[in-house]
Amino acid sequence: MARCSTSAIILVVLCTVQQTSSQLSSARRDNPTSGWEGRRVVALKGFGEYFAQMEDGETKLVKPDGLSVNIVAVVQKAEGDRVWIKANGNGDRPVGWINRRDAVLLEDAIPYFTTKITREPSDWDSFLRRAESEHAFNRRDEAIADYTSAIKLNGHEPFLFLRRGREYRILKDCPHAASDFEQAARLRPGWAEAYDMAAGVYADCPDPSHRDQAKAIELINRAMALSPNPTYLTVLALAYFRSGDLERAVTSQKQAVESPQFPPGYRDDALRQLQIYKKALAAEKR
Repeated sequence: MARCSTSAIILVVLCTVQQTSSQLSSARRDNPTSGWEGRRVVALKGFGEYFAQMEDGETKLVKPDGLSVNIVAVVQKAEGDRVWIKANGNGDRPVGWINRRDAVLLEDAIPYFTTKITREPSDWDSFLRRAESEHAFNRRDEAIADYTSAIKLNGHEPFLFLRRGREYRILKDCPHAASDFEQAARLRPGWAEAYDMAAGVYADCPDPSHRDQAKAIELINRAMALSPNPTYLTVLALAYFRSGDLERAVTSQKQAVESPQFPPGYRDDALRQLQIYKKALAAEKR
């Protein structure tokens, strides 16, 4: 009798497990983005464009630029065909959405783009997206190799040089980083961010032998002539500080942190840096 009861219980449990599994499978079929929240996705097209709801209720296609581009982005939520993404420096609030068909999960991205490249070795865009995926996994050398392949196939695209330069800068390879940023600026002379990135390398390379404060000041002034971005003032301040012009370092840093457009997430660090400049200036005047 005990055996019958035990068998019956096991049968009920098995049926329950199968039913639950069936329901989960059905839910995944109905919602293919189930479980994407908090995970990273890679955009399959474009340079980080996403849709956003404006205050007037209209939907707008937003086109970020430079290092603010999110080809790899964190999913905040997924609803139907919409995948809501977060952006760099924007906290946990989603900035907008991309279409489900235009995204692949990061963990599936490298094999996905490898298959595309195998089928079409001249597909520079797939090299770019595989490089972005490798960057997200901190696979620096592989990312540089893929950015380089993309550049060989499409050497007139400044964005590729900016992204490869970013990788070189992370590796503290200042000569290659500066070269890539300056090439991006040559290809797109009106791009303030390219000048800013190059100036940052010349001002703050970990190897002092590769610093050039005069060049940093020249480049960041070109960036500021193209864009009023207040963070550029912090690069100018650092270059002045490193070249011994402490008065201008304090003035430039002060202008940066007092700007209403200065990013709140960077303000504390900028204020600490301002205090360093002020103390150095006070010591010089003693």
